[in-house]
Amino acid sequence: MDSKIASGDRAALERLLGVPEMAWLLARVRSRIAASRGSSLTGVVQLDEPTDAQRSAAVRLVGRPRRPGATLRLDLADVEAILRRGPWPAGLADAVETLIGPVVDPAVERQRTATDWARAADGLRDAVADHPGLGDWWDGFCSTGGLKRAARAEAARTGVAHGPDVGARLVELVASVVAALPSAGEPLSVFARRLTGDAHALDMSRPLGRLAAAAVEAAFAPGAHSSRDAWAAVGVVLSNVASTVLCLGVPGATGPAGAAAQASAAALEAMRTARMPLVLTLDQVRSGGVAALATEQVVHVCENPTIVEVAATAWACSHARGSAPVLICTWGQPSTAVVELIAILTGRGAGCRYHGDFDWPGLQIAQALRRRVHWTPWRYTSTDYLAVVEGDLPSLALEGRPVPSPWDPRLAEVMAAHGLAIEEEAMAETLANDLIAASRPTGSPG
Repeated sequence: MDSKIASGDRAALERLLGVPEMAWLLARVRSRIAASRGSSLTGVVQLDEPTDAQRSAAVRLVGRPRRPGATLRLDLADVEAILRRGPWPAGLADAVETLIGPVVDPAVERQRTATDWARAADGLRDAVADHPGLGDWWDGFCSTGGLKRAARAEAARTGVAHGPDVGARLVELVASVVAALPSAGEPLSVFARRLTGDAHALDMSRPLGRLAAAAVEAAFAPGAHSSRDAWAAVGVVLSNVASTVLCLGVPGATGPAGAAAQASAAALEAMRTARMPLVLTLDQVRSGGVAALATEQVVHVCENPTIVEVAATAWACSHARGSAPVLICTWGQPSTAVVELIAILTGRGAGCRYHGDFDWPGLQIAQALRRRVHWTPWRYTSTDYLAVVEGDLPSLALEGRPVPSPWDPRLAEVMAAHGLAIEEEAMAETLANDLIAASRPTGSPG
């Protein structure tokens, strides 16, 4: 080696180690630097079937070997000594990092990355504290790599490098979504623009949209059949046309102003006169064509459309006079159309009574409605459950995670104790009879 090479001479270092023929040596040394943890690099590295150019480069570095062979062997201690005496006093490890960049201990890098991902996931901490059901879902989602997959998809969509910082931003936005709920009938695009500045940020085609919808379901609407149902449970509307409500006996307003209100009122009155159910869109509910009930009246709310069908048939076959029975169906998670129709009907002080399935999803739906509408139970208490269980109505095994029943805490307790679920359809005739009786001004039994 040239003894005139100056100390710390980068050009000389490039000629010795920076040439393509020595790339194999740099790669071998790089893998040993992290393992050495700062100690001197020792041992022998070997290259099988080296080219003539690779042998020549090795000779320029350490001189000719004492015993030439088919393989090329270099003692790292010799390389270290040569570099320190000559062009690079800082030694072999520093020389390699100077040429190819810093070498990070893989174990340290893995730990750092894991810490960054944990910190990103922790961004949902406050939301989890407010919504315990969210925590169970979030722990499982993150432990199975869900957050990393969402961040990878978002990075690919936006053209940025995938990493914990992308995940942290997604979590931050999801936390803001949960904190802003429930909404008062806001369209999803308006809600998204208000929170993120992008009207399409919460679309299901976006990673954030899918993540937010799953979080909303876990926090507010466990067991929702779709993202639409989950958003509807917190008052966010995916579409004014798609948000609908099935109803029976809802009165039309008298002399409403505007074509939309007049058309909605006419449709309601026509179907009310025919004693037939009707599906209203959110736009129709908001048209001004719905009349509020009188103070002494009651709007009944059920979970399943079969109850509406049975009640409509019973009403059509009855000779009941007086005020029509008014029945609203949530059809699973209550949509914004459901909530707003109930609000209009009860706007002058009319009561609201609710019945649903005696199972854990049914109790979840009841809670979702209770967060947005004041209602009293309609044959939906522990006493009612016990009467059904002890009777001859069909029942199913109660499955899933227990859910509380705040309107009657004992209901959840007796359901868990008996382990039986009662579908609302099993009580359809009883509920229909209640509604026919409710057509009289004196209210309903139950």
